[in-house]
Amino acid sequence: MGRPMTTPDPTRCPLCQQDNACGAAAGKSDCWCFSVTLDPAALAKLPEAAKGKACVCRTCGEKRPADGSRWPEKP
Repeated sequence: MGRPMTTPDPTRCPLCQQDNACGAAAGKSDCWCFSVTLDPAALAKLPEAAKGKACVCRTCGEKRPADGSRWPEKP
């Protein structure tokens, strides 16, 4: 697993430490996560210190169908 987090960086994914491309953290009114289905398993892996403070990146957070393909974008 990753290193322990003390203060989460709102611009980094707490699961993989890569840039999370969070629109909200960048001060925008929209974010990539508003149009996709987030994987409940990925959200369950979030450290308590990061919940509500740092978003997962698209690679970690996007739910995959059983066949490994991507879910369609939300309308």
